[in-house]
Amino acid sequence: MYLQSHTIMQKLDNWLKMLIEVEGADLHIKSNSSIRARVKGDIVPLSKEIIEAEVIEELVKALTGDAYADFQKSKEFDGAYQLDENNRFRVNIFVHLGGYAIALRLIPSTIRTIEELNLPKALHKLAHLRRGLVLITGTTGSGKSTTLAAIIEEINKTYSHHIITIEDPIEYVHKDDKSIVEQRELGTHTQSFSRALRAALREDPDIIVVGEIRDLDTAESILQAVNTGHLVFSTVHTLDARETIDRMIAIFPSNEQNRVRATLASTLEAVISQRLIKGKDGNMVPAVEMMFKSPLVRELIRTKRDNEILDAIEKEGISFDSITFNRALFELTLADMITEEQAYQFATSPSDLKLLFTMSQDYEKKVKQNKSEDDLFLKA
Repeated sequence: MYLQSHTIMQKLDNWLKMLIEVEGADLHIKSNSSIRARVKGDIVPLSKEIIEAEVIEELVKALTGDAYADFQKSKEFDGAYQLDENNRFRVNIFVHLGGYAIALRLIPSTIRTIEELNLPKALHKLAHLRRGLVLITGTTGSGKSTTLAAIIEEINKTYSHHIITIEDPIEYVHKDDKSIVEQRELGTHTQSFSRALRAALREDPDIIVVGEIRDLDTAESILQAVNTGHLVFSTVHTLDARETIDRMIAIFPSNEQNRVRATLASTLEAVISQRLIKGKDGNMVPAVEMMFKSPLVRELIRTKRDNEILDAIEKEGISFDSITFNRALFELTLADMITEEQAYQFATSPSDLKLLFTMSQDYEKKVKQNKSEDDLFLKA
């Protein structure tokens, strides 16, 4: 029996309230299955109620609204859902072997600062840039959008700028502070990233934020924006700085890649890549690789020596605040925020990380101290 739309939306609201109560991040609903949630990195049961196919179909219709016909053709939908004035969710609906599935991610109403997110202090540098390209990278769920929002909000509170964002969908909502912030959503306020980018260049922006680089037209429009002296922030689904540069260049046809490489060498200000790890205290800890612009990095990009970028980041850590994933993981382990096993699990090169641990006298002292404390505990 089909439920009326208001009834199924009441059920959805109840599930979302349960998610908030358990401090979860994502709600997962699928046909003929129980409700699950992601809580501190793990998928856990939220409700034993089995969602029948016809019920989830009604929920899909309610969430997609006028876009339901388009969803039936594309089999995918991105949008947002406002539970109340304090809680907003990013919505993704898709079709799988068993029917429909819905994933809703909680978007906190408060935009946390770099310090509150336990991110490196060096990221404050990005809020003071005037031009160039900054890429925030990582896998899905790694916190890219949250980090980007923290940087943009710092700019908003510090400088009198005109900021235009192009998102799919709008996640964090920025209210005008010292800056003017205009947020545009794909499908609602514009038809494509590239079209909105071209229009943005005629709208007197200081800063342009592009939710994600997905295609050639968007990538080309971003390069045009940075070449005309604008500051552009965007995200990419890549693992680290080297892969990000390779991906940006590979988007373009081979006969255009030398031009793109030259543009990146001169305009790329930073690549910030992050991974979230469940820390010893149960909370998620960000491990962040940072590659900031330097003469050496520019030369490596320009001369197609991308394989040397990781070594450059390691060598220039003190001078330019850059840091590799391995170094970030090593420092998190030394600070007792994650385990050594976790560090190896998330390392770019476990063998290089092992060398860091082996050469560190401070780490050896820490291990011996912990062992001594454990021995005293056992004797007691």
